[in-house]
Amino acid sequence: MIDDILFYSAAYISLFVSVFWLLIFMENRKKKGTLPARHLPSLSLIIPAYNEGGHLERCVASLLKQEYPGLRLIIVDDGSTDNTPEIGRRLAQKFGSVMYVRKRNRGKGAALNTGLSHVKTEYFGFIDADTFLSEHALQNMVSYFGTGAAAVIAVIKPAEPRTLVERMQKVEYMIASFTRKLMSFLNSLYYTPGFALYRTDVIRNLGGFDEDNLTEDLEIGLRLKNSGYRIENTLDDCAHTVVPRTLRDLFSQRMRWYRGYIHNSRKYSHMFFSKKHGDLGMFILPVQYLLLAVTIPMLLIGIYDLASYATKNVIDAALVGYDFAYFFETTQFNFITPFTFFIAAMLAAFLLILTVSRREVREKISPLEYLVYIIAYPFINLLLWIAAFTHEMLGTKRKW
Repeated sequence: MIDDILFYSAAYISLFVSVFWLLIFMENRKKKGTLPARHLPSLSLIIPAYNEGGHLERCVASLLKQEYPGLRLIIVDDGSTDNTPEIGRRLAQKFGSVMYVRKRNRGKGAALNTGLSHVKTEYFGFIDADTFLSEHALQNMVSYFGTGAAAVIAVIKPAEPRTLVERMQKVEYMIASFTRKLMSFLNSLYYTPGFALYRTDVIRNLGGFDEDNLTEDLEIGLRLKNSGYRIENTLDDCAHTVVPRTLRDLFSQRMRWYRGYIHNSRKYSHMFFSKKHGDLGMFILPVQYLLLAVTIPMLLIGIYDLASYATKNVIDAALVGYDFAYFFETTQFNFITPFTFFIAAMLAAFLLILTVSRREVREKISPLEYLVYIIAYPFINLLLWIAAFTHEMLGTKRKW
C-alpha cells in the first residue's frame, strides 16, 4: 500500500511539474529585456575573495573585457592568507577602475556588505572570484532592469570541466539555468547564485546581505521576493565558474547549499502557501519539498527492492551450483514493478526537459555526461539531502 501511494504520487507530481514547466516555456519563450541597449546605467561589481590567488586575475581580466562604460570593480579581500593581497593591490595600481579593500575574515556576506559600502553607482553586482564572464554579458543583463526587476542573473556553466564529477555538473547547471528562466516567467525566481546584478538603493534599503547566512545569495533573493521585488534571468549570456573536482569537494559544497536552503526555508516559512507571494508561495516553494517528500522514500524503497531482488537471485544461483543455464531457464524475472514504472516515467519526462534546456542554454553535452548524470546524480542527491536534513535536525554547526 505504501509503495503504491509513493509510486503514484511521485509519478504524477513529477510528470505534472514537467508538463507544467514545458507549457510555461512555450508560452513565454520569446520574452526579452526592455531597457534600450544604448542606455547603460552606472555599474559596480564586487569581487569577494578569500584565498583566490589562483583565480582573481582571470576574473578581473574577463570583467575588463566587457567594454562597459564606467564599470567599477571592487575587490574585497576577506582576510586571505595566500597571494590574493599582492594580486589585488597590483590590479588596483594597474587599473584605475579597480579598487582593492582588505578586511578581516568574516565570511562572504560581510565581504559583500564591505564592498557595498564603497558602491556609488545606480546598480551593482557581485561575482565570485572563481567565475568568469562571457563577452558583453553585462550590457545584455542590464537590459532586463527595464522590466522593473530589482536583480538580474545569467546562465552559470562549469569552467573547463575535466573530471567525471565536473562533467556531471554540466548537466546539472544546464537544467538549473533553464529552470531559473522558467521561474522568472512566473515572477517566482527567488535566488541569485554566483553572479548577479542589483539595484543599489533596493539592497541598501533592505539592509544589505545577511552576514550570518551560509547561502547569502539565496537569502537576499527570498528577501527581495518577500518585499515584492522581481528577479529576472537571461539565457543569452553566461558566467563560467570553477566547480568541485571530486565527490568529496562536491559533498562539502552541496552540504552548505542544502543546509542553507533548509535554514532559509524556515526563516521564510511564512511565504509557503501564501497567496500574497503568488505562484512562488502557492506552487514553487511547496512543490519542491513535496517532490523531496515523495521521491526520497521512493528511491530508498527502490534501492531496497533492487538489492533484495539481486540478493535473492544470487542465493538461488548458488543453490543450483551456479548452473546458469538451469537458473535462467527456471527463474522468472519480474522487471515490471512500480519502481521500474516510476523510473521510466521520470526518465521520459526528464529526457524531454534535457532536450529543451540544452537547446535554450546552448550547452554541449556528450552521451557520457548524460549517462553519468542520469545514473549517479539521483543517488548522490539523495544522500546529500538525507545528510543535510539529518544535520539540521541534530543542530550540528554549519560550516562554510
